[in-house]
Amino acid sequence: MRTALTVLSIIAGYLLGSVPIGVLTVRLLKGAEIRQIGSGRTGATNVYRAAGPWGAAITTLGDVLKGLVAVWLARALTGSVWVEAVAGITAVCGHNWSVFLGFKGGAGTLTSLGVVAAMNPYAAAALIVPAIAVLVITRTASKASITIALAMGPVLAVFAALRITPWGYVLFGFGCAFLTIYALMPNIKRILSGEERRLETNY
Repeated sequence: MRTALTVLSIIAGYLLGSVPIGVLTVRLLKGAEIRQIGSGRTGATNVYRAAGPWGAAITTLGDVLKGLVAVWLARALTGSVWVEAVAGITAVCGHNWSVFLGFKGGAGTLTSLGVVAAMNPYAAAALIVPAIAVLVITRTASKASITIALAMGPVLAVFAALRITPWGYVLFGFGCAFLTIYALMPNIKRILSGEERRLETNY
């Protein structure tokens, strides 16, 4: 029974992450296909370009909730921090490579923040504050996402070392960092060449 609940938690995490909030939001608000606009990604940054701040706000909330619910469900079903961590990773995988979108999606930053918030809200705050500073200074969403990705593992490790959160969560921190950086490789190449887009709207 425990094995079945573990597998269910992991699969549910992926399916929750796969829900294309950005695609649905832009279709609802603008009747447009987000994958044909801007970067083609389904995350809040591209939604902002296509549908403005309200669209981005709805997408942000939905993408964060996907991560939160994935962890909460794994916790309720198994009570294992390791399963929570893996379910969080599969939620990010679902967002980045959604089964509903032909295994395409976004970069998983907001979903990963939702996972961390479910693990410990203070850890999530420790990631959000520097990311907002980077976003305000550079007006480049990908740089803020990279900041979160690189800081996630170390921040969760500090919380674990202080015995505030379990060490199992650190698995998610470093695993998610790899997934996010991998998804952002095109952005990183544009940053290095000075061609990365700044945050702007087309709505």
